[in-house]
Amino acid sequence: MRGGLPPAWARAPAAEPGAAGAAAAAIERFERGVAALVAAGEAPLPPYPAVALRVQEAMGRRDVSLAEVAALVGADGALAADILRCANSAMYRRGAPVTALGVAVTRIGAQQVLRLLLASGLAAHAQAPGALAPLRRLVWIEGLASASLCQELARLRGLRTEEAFVLGLLHDFGKIVAAASLELLLERDLDAPSLPVEDWRRVVERQHVALGAAMASRWKLPALVGEVIAAHHGATAGCRDPGLLAVVEAADQVSALALGRIQVSEEDVAGLPAIAGAERAAVVRVVENVPEFVAAFEGPPAPGRPPTSRIAAPETTLSGARPVKLGVSISVARRPRTFSATAIAAEGLSAQGEEPVPENRLLEAKFYGERPFGAWVLVRLCRPEGDGFRIEIQPFALSSEARALWDALVAGGPRAG
Repeated sequence: MRGGLPPAWARAPAAEPGAAGAAAAAIERFERGVAALVAAGEAPLPPYPAVALRVQEAMGRRDVSLAEVAALVGADGALAADILRCANSAMYRRGAPVTALGVAVTRIGAQQVLRLLLASGLAAHAQAPGALAPLRRLVWIEGLASASLCQELARLRGLRTEEAFVLGLLHDFGKIVAAASLELLLERDLDAPSLPVEDWRRVVERQHVALGAAMASRWKLPALVGEVIAAHHGATAGCRDPGLLAVVEAADQVSALALGRIQVSEEDVAGLPAIAGAERAAVVRVVENVPEFVAAFEGPPAPGRPPTSRIAAPETTLSGARPVKLGVSISVARRPRTFSATAIAAEGLSAQGEEPVPENRLLEAKFYGERPFGAWVLVRLCRPEGDGFRIEIQPFALSSEARALWDALVAGGPRAG
């Protein structure tokens, strides 16, 4: 055991009888364990991304050129690939596809490249294999969605867009550190029960502000970052920029909306008081672009067998499903995998296939109904079943056209369009 962690963290309080009592005891034990890691300075905080730091230092000089920025980025092949994918995503795409890194840097701009390098450097920590990897991936999607929304809302409100992007990206990154801390504790407590994702998420929610503040302090980030981390759940006192704080809070509301439904429309956004009427159409466009932006930071699958998940999977995530026969292909690392859909509901479908897909990852899918169409989907469940795997997927941020086609599939009615 590492020196700073008090061994008493693992001593559970007297448990109530039954599984519910054991789960409650485990939650309390792990929550105390995360707090002990923070207090001892043992939490697994990521280092500031090295290439982002070098680019930041170069940009502090008056004579820095975009070519020099491109050369610094190009020294790391994985980061360069991320920047190229970002430049070609709907978020930044302008005209013909970009194949040269220098053109990508020019298109995006040096300041925004710096922010994207920060996101790229953090992506490896968010997507690393681990016992709670699906939870970390979901938090990462929320973080990138929030960064994109913060940037757009700041633009619309005449605020500092680059600062807004960083605040959106980092204000909840403590959740990923909290999940990584739980994984560290799970390595030392192999007999702990697997818990539903909602239980793990409650621990993460209660600990993420302290861990986010610790990361901001370790990185020596501007004071505003720490203030927003501390205040974004409603404690407005002490934040020197209420406008940017309001942008972060509004972006969080939209991100939660996007993850909970298959489409975000202007009518949906109208139900959020934090979003002005003139902002609704732009917010919907950003949400529809989020999957491509998230995919730009996806690396190849880690080699080897992934660690055993400690998230207890539900029997199903669907309600009111009806039987269906439908071919589906889902691309992982740009390789399509084929599935046969067996049930469909308003919020998603269940399918059988020979290969697994990672839970809580946004992937491109194609549905081979009467009128085939493509869409981004969020993998809500993947579990072994028979000789293969059963998956459940939720369409994500559907366009109006794709929503009509999806509704026709669900209804089993006539061709849409």
